[in-house]
Amino acid sequence: MEALLCKRLGDPTSSSEPPIELTQNDPIPKLDSPTAVLLVLGAAGGVGLAAVQIGKICGAVVIAVARCLFFLSFFLCAAFKVLGCRSCGRLDESASIKEFLKSRNLKGVDVLYDPVGGNLAKETRKLLNWGAQILVIGFDSGEIPVIPANIILVKNWIVHGFYWGSYRIHQPAVLEDSVRELISWMEKGLITVHFSHTYSLSKANLAFSAIKDRKAIGKVMIVFDDLGTVRSKL
Repeated sequence: MEALLCKRLGDPTSSSEPPIELTQNDPIPKLDSPTAVLLVLGAAGGVGLAAVQIGKICGAVVIAVARCLFFLSFFLCAAFKVLGCRSCGRLDESASIKEFLKSRNLKGVDVLYDPVGGNLAKETRKLLNWGAQILVIGFDSGEIPVIPANIILVKNWIVHGFYWGSYRIHQPAVLEDSVRELISWMEKGLITVHFSHTYSLSKANLAFSAIKDRKAIGKVMIVFDDLGTVRSKL
């Protein structure tokens, strides 16, 4: 959902006003150009995979970064290319991202999708173009990054914080439109929800272990063995 709200921010056809006012001279990075570069941090997670797929729909060059070794070995070889990623790398390999950009004659990153924060966010900011857009989604690393205001000024960066839950209070129409668009994309087969692990309720502890040990890619699902025997304890 965060990825779609971010996409709609710069969409002139959106029926709702964007969260901030911009003059016509303020450049909002677009992802509908074959040379537009979207860098997705934490790409092995649910919101990361969503951002990768939406970036593909928008026609951007998508670079995915993740710490999960299962993600790198499996998705780099097969399914991840189907999802639309042009390149992927370890969280600590900012140099490899720079080399990829150089090999494709790309100047840098236009949109940084960051649900991670921490030192990684600091390092990847070095790859951002003038006028780039930073989408602050969360702080999975546990460390909240600080972006110097003077750098934002000189680089003409646009920094957006996205907490999609607050749209339900402040701009519910944007949230409702986004949900409808997501469903339409799913119906057309443009996006999918990836579940790397499925466990029964009695093995819920294994589900948490998969997440803790960074074995999960996308989402982990817990299913009931027999829905007929389920009773609420409330």
